[in-house]
Amino acid sequence: MNRLLLMLLISVFLTACQTDRDRAISAGARIGAAAAQSQTDPPLPQDCRKRERSGVVFGDPLDVALIKTDQALGRANSRVARCANWHDTYRNSLGGDVE
Repeated sequence: MNRLLLMLLISVFLTACQTDRDRAISAGARIGAAAAQSQTDPPLPQDCRKRERSGVVFGDPLDVALIKTDQALGRANSRVARCANWHDTYRNSLGGDVE
C-alpha cells in the first residue's frame, strides 16, 4: 500500500514540474492535431489515377505506332503536371511546404 502511495505522490510531483510554457505548447499541439483531424481533404481530380495506354496494335506500321505512343505519353505528362499543380495549390492553401 505504501508503495502505491509513493508512486502516486511521485507522479503528482512530476506533473507539477511542468512550466506554463510547456503546458501552452502541449495545448497548442493538441488543438492543432484536433483541427487537422477535423479537416477533410478534397477529392483528387477524377483523371489523376487514370492510366494511359498507347493503343498500338499488332500490325500497326512503326510510324503510326510511334505517333500513338507519343500522343499517349503527351496525355500522361499533361495529366501528371495538372495533378501536381492541383496538389501544390492544395498544399499552399494549407500553409504547407511544397516539394
